[in-house]
Amino acid sequence: MKHGGYGLNAIEPIRSTVLGLYLSRHRNMLVAESFLRSLIEIYGRHTVYSDDGGTWYPEACSSLGIKHRLHTCSEKNLIERAIQYFKDRTEHFDDYYLA
Repeated sequence: MKHGGYGLNAIEPIRSTVLGLYLSRHRNMLVAESFLRSLIEIYGRHTVYSDDGGTWYPEACSSLGIKHRLHTCSEKNLIERAIQYFKDRTEHFDDYYLA
């Protein structure tokens, strides 16, 4: 049986390094704020870029006093490719370790 969920991720664009990955059953400002706060503790405060048009990132950034910007179309395409890679890899994981 599959359960729905959402993945929040932080990627360093120059080195294409994954800085953080957070899985949740909910997608809202509180989840985004918790994820961003954990990243701030490790990496410090930086401008947050998002691409999905949701209100949770701008709200969380405002609450934490961080700048928020939207990605360009070409940046969105690169991000979507990275996300699809994660989805493909985790799909195989679920086949072997059933919940």
